[in-house]
Amino acid sequence: MTAPVLTSAPRSRVPGPEVGEQGLRPAAVYRGVVAALLVTVAGLVFLALAPRLVGFEGHVVVSGSMEPRISPGDVVLTRPVLPQDLQPGQVLLFPDPEGADRLLLHRLVSFDERGDLVTRGDANQSNDTTPVPAASVIGEAQLRVPHVGLPAYWRLTGQWGHLGGLTALLAAAAVSTVSGTGSRAGRSRGLTSADRLATAPAADHVVHRVGLPPVPPSAGTVPARGTGRR
Repeated sequence: MTAPVLTSAPRSRVPGPEVGEQGLRPAAVYRGVVAALLVTVAGLVFLALAPRLVGFEGHVVVSGSMEPRISPGDVVLTRPVLPQDLQPGQVLLFPDPEGADRLLLHRLVSFDERGDLVTRGDANQSNDTTPVPAASVIGEAQLRVPHVGLPAYWRLTGQWGHLGGLTALLAAAAVSTVSGTGSRAGRSRGLTSADRLATAPAADHVVHRVGLPPVPPSAGTVPARGTGRR
């Protein structure tokens, strides 16, 4: 008696979309840069706003009189300071003593004979012309958050091109991040077992059964009715 033999054909690979590894790298780098940009902007905004919860006030710098330490578009956080605590070297926020409706952020250089403050911007070559009463000081600078106030500075100075460009960049970054997340969520995560079974070739193409020769009847065996010879 010959034993049955099962012959397996090579397993066919289910066709599916293939994406080269090289094709993924530019998109991944782009998404990483966009995510880093959004996180950086969010972090700077948080640094500028969170200290207000503990008594600090944020002010956008709109002039370069304190460069290079403080530049236009930076946000400076200040806190109140008592007149008796004022010392030369402090960076103070106070109303412009010349009567302009604006605030100045300059360094305290010394006191005059009346006890008023002599101030000067770090980028200026000479002291401010008008002394500042100590009682008018609003606060002392404690922390600088760079660049986060640039949109307000651009709006104040009428630089609408910069403001529009930044708005378009942030909008494109947000749309790209959202669309990238949606495409990754909707992308197929591979074929399930049911999918493989549905697309697998028929069983008779995979496994071939080799037919067996008929087994001769043994002696004394009575042929089945309807199949014996007359």
